[in-house]
Amino acid sequence: MTYPETPRRTVLVVDDERFMRELCGDILSQADFQVLPASDAPEGLALAESDPPSVILLDVMLPGMNGIDALTHFSQVAPFAPVVIITAYASLQSAIGSLKHGAYDYIPKPFKPDSLVAAVQRAEERHRLLVENATIVQTLQEKVTDLTRLHRTANELAKDLGRRMEARTEELFRSERLTEGIITHLASGLMVTDQGGAITLINPQGALALRCQAEELLGRKLTDLFSDAGELLEVRGASSQRELELILRDGSTIPLGFNNSYLTDAQDNREGVIVVFRDLSEIKQLQAELRHKDRFAAIGQVVAGVAHEIRNPLFGITSGAEILKREVDFTPAHRDLVEAMFSETQRLNALVSDLLLFGGPSRLERQTTDFHQLLDATCHLYVGEVRERSIHLQKTYDPHLPAVFADQNKLKQVILNLLKNALEATPPGGTITVETRLHRKGETGEQVEMFISNTGSGIPAEDQGRIFDLFFTTKPRGTGLGLPICRRIVEDHGGSITVESQPSQGTTFTVRLPLKHVDR
Repeated sequence: MTYPETPRRTVLVVDDERFMRELCGDILSQADFQVLPASDAPEGLALAESDPPSVILLDVMLPGMNGIDALTHFSQVAPFAPVVIITAYASLQSAIGSLKHGAYDYIPKPFKPDSLVAAVQRAEERHRLLVENATIVQTLQEKVTDLTRLHRTANELAKDLGRRMEARTEELFRSERLTEGIITHLASGLMVTDQGGAITLINPQGALALRCQAEELLGRKLTDLFSDAGELLEVRGASSQRELELILRDGSTIPLGFNNSYLTDAQDNREGVIVVFRDLSEIKQLQAELRHKDRFAAIGQVVAGVAHEIRNPLFGITSGAEILKREVDFTPAHRDLVEAMFSETQRLNALVSDLLLFGGPSRLERQTTDFHQLLDATCHLYVGEVRERSIHLQKTYDPHLPAVFADQNKLKQVILNLLKNALEATPPGGTITVETRLHRKGETGEQVEMFISNTGSGIPAEDQGRIFDLFFTTKPRGTGLGLPICRRIVEDHGGSITVESQPSQGTTFTVRLPLKHVDR
């Protein structure tokens, strides 16, 4: 097999919409790319086979053969051309599906010109690396062949062989260092076992995924360390992505995605198994959060519809109670009944308002907000109750906390609800602590953290997983809407809200908000 000496800046655009082909052509031409248009998969495959491009832009919805089915064919006729999927039907599931079938990247329609150019440039760089790596592999194979031939003629070419061996050894040493560097910095785990299943090599990412040190694993039999890991060593013909729920040594379980193949020698004799694997916990968590949000959205629509239906007759009942109070001279007992009816209709009206707030569309009116000023103003609303019950309100603010870009009124509602819950849970003489902190979360940027703690009796362990569920409450006259509304507001801001509680030690609610603006 021959490889081009330098990658060509040619992009094959396969899309059944003429406008999209011309749009991509105009954008990429301005970025110094040569564009080859194709209206369907067969035409694109013919162009790719006759003149292999650097990058392929492939629409998912094509007449005849769709983009996902065409991925396999493109990988055969143009194996070094990364495929960037473009589609108007963007979702996490479709993105994962296209990547599993061999796509390099994924762009949803509509896209910005800069995003398209950036994606194509990344794919072109990938194409260049693939060609270079293939050339290196081919060169290495040629060198190994040369060394074998030189060995047979050692007696005749001893002096010349010495010089050649020295040069070849240096090249091999550089290749070995390159291989070690690639293995060490792989984003996925890489493990090699011998024929008996003992681990002979594992990279740092693999040891991290298994929650172990590499030294603990080397030389040990895989199934002795993890009793249910035998499937990792079962090679099933062609390499394909599989999943396994692996029980770790501490008893926890992680989902592993993996593929494997036999390790063979030059004569194709099996010497062991190569396993490439990855911890899928984060992906599974993202999928679960997506399902949770979809379910919450559906519930919100239902409760909003019910609330609207209740409000009209509720208004009539309230009006009737007001008229009776004003125009009928009741006995004290009957007047108490009317007052109770009026009070209950007011409480029901408040519940309906909360339902409409929860089920209505989220519209954030963001503005630059001094978080500490907002906290002080909200805490001041409860100063009378705090003083009356001899509760100590303690504030610990991070002086380096910058302003946040948020909806002040909705954040105030979150703080009010959490402070109200803390006051209700704190006995006289207890302590409520309001704390802020600036936190850097890995590569995702800075976050504002707010902690509201109380010294109450705590939340039972069996209830902690349900307190954000709609209508769940432990209060005699609670509605079960406060915390779900808080959670929705925080998540609409791109943040999160969690709870930690210990019996007889109190409860802490933690709200985390990103400093950067997040579109939702």
